[in-house]
Amino acid sequence: MYTYFLILNDYGIRPQTLWDLSEKKSFLPKKTDIYNPNQTTLTTLANGDKSILGNSNAGETDDKLIKLAWDKTKMSKVDIRLFYAPNNIRNAESWTSCRWDGSGENPGPAFYRKSYVSEDHPVCYSTEALKYAQSGYLVSIVIVQWADLMICKTRNLSLSQQGMKNTMGNFGLFFETALVAILCYTPPLQIALGTRAIAFPHFGAPSFSFYCAIFFYDELRKIWLRNGMTREGGKLKLKGWIVQNTYY
Repeated sequence: MYTYFLILNDYGIRPQTLWDLSEKKSFLPKKTDIYNPNQTTLTTLANGDKSILGNSNAGETDDKLIKLAWDKTKMSKVDIRLFYAPNNIRNAESWTSCRWDGSGENPGPAFYRKSYVSEDHPVCYSTEALKYAQSGYLVSIVIVQWADLMICKTRNLSLSQQGMKNTMGNFGLFFETALVAILCYTPPLQIALGTRAIAFPHFGAPSFSFYCAIFFYDELRKIWLRNGMTREGGKLKLKGWIVQNTYY
């Protein structure tokens, strides 16, 4: 879940902002509306529209209230800051600055900022951010599986002692990595499966930190196991708090 919340935060949505967001009803902003964080009160515009935080449909009648289609792509171009502005559903403090907004000296590759599925519309402050977070969650599962496969190779030998000699195991590592990369970075599959081409920092981190934690914890556990091994009656016996009464 850490990966999920981190990606959403990078695309402008605070973790605490997410709760019950899909159930909130509001007014769909006009395509020409621009988010204005300084317009904190309901303001009557020159054309008679009532606007708050830039949403000029804020004065519509209750029969125009709708829910935002987070699980679909038809509203992927809607600025969610505008949508959730009326009725004080979410204020300006609910959103973070976008990590890849196209400004600065190093804006990053275009696919960090824009979604192929929403016709190169910015990912920040859109429902596409959720699809990127879900794809990052999928990738994090694969990366953690790297560690699971490596630590399960032996019970007490270090990976440096055992080596990577299992051909099928090595193929499995390569295959699952290649598969998730194809699912995320092939445009037609993004439409069919709802995956997205996540930014490379989200591919390895923070998931890679969990991989390191799992791997090095198990290496330390195996050191303790080897230090507790004694030979009694021709058999190896493991003593201590990690393993008790286990014979080989």
